[in-house]
Amino acid sequence: MKAIKEIKEVEDTNLYIEGQEYFKQDVLDYIEEMVDMKISNGEDTKIKYLPMIMKDIFKSMKDSLEEKEVLVICDDKEKSKKIIKGISKDAVFITAIGCNKDEQEEIYDYILEEVGLSLFYPSNINRVLENYSLIINFTDNIKYDFSRTRRNCVFFDFGFGNNIGNRKRFPIIKDIGFSLKDLGLNETKWLDKVVKASVREALEEKNGQSKVYLYIDNDYYLIKDYINLFIKVKGHF
Repeated sequence: MKAIKEIKEVEDTNLYIEGQEYFKQDVLDYIEEMVDMKISNGEDTKIKYLPMIMKDIFKSMKDSLEEKEVLVICDDKEKSKKIIKGISKDAVFITAIGCNKDEQEEIYDYILEEVGLSLFYPSNINRVLENYSLIINFTDNIKYDFSRTRRNCVFFDFGFGNNIGNRKRFPIIKDIGFSLKDLGLNETKWLDKVVKASVREALEEKNGQSKVYLYIDNDYYLIKDYINLFIKVKGHF
C-alpha cells in the first residue's frame, strides 16, 4: 500500500487488484481506506452492460425477451434497484430474491414508482426455478437447487463462490470481457487481448467502445458464438 501511495496521482481514483475475489471484503475495504481509491470489482460495468447483452442474446436467439421470466438474485438493496431498473426496459416479468422482507418491500415500491413494474416474490423459489429463461445472480455462495432449471437457461453468475454446485445443466456466464484493441489500448504482459469487467472499470470510461465478450469456463465468447455453441436458436435446430 505504501508503494501505491507513492506512485498515485491526484486524478487516480480507481484501483484494480488481480485475484481480488480471493480477498475478504473487510480486507478490500481496508485497502480502499488506506490508499483512498475505489477497488474496481467490475460490478458497475456489469450492471451497465447487462441490459444490452440480454437484449442482444435474445435477439440472436430469434426470441422475445419481453415474454421471458427473469430471476434476479441479489442481497444488496441498492444494487438490486439498479439491476432491476436497468433491465426493466426490455424485461417485464421479473422475480427478485435475496434481500430481507423489509428491503424487498422497499425495492418493490421503488421499481413500481420508477418504472411502473410489479415485481414477483415467490414463497419457495426452488419450486418455480424451471420457469425462468434468464437468471442474474450477484450474491456470493447461494444455495439453490438449480438442477430444475431449464437446460437453455441464460445464467449470469456474478457472485463469488461455487453457486451452481456440481449439477451443471447449462453454460454459466461468470464475467464479461472487452477487447483492448477496441478500447484503443495495446496488449501487454499484464493485460491480455480481452480483459474482464473489473479491468475495464479500472480504465474508467475515457477509452473507446468495445465488442462485449461472455466469459464462460475460462474462455471468452462473442454473443453470436455463445448462441451457436451453447443455445438452441428458434427455427434453426
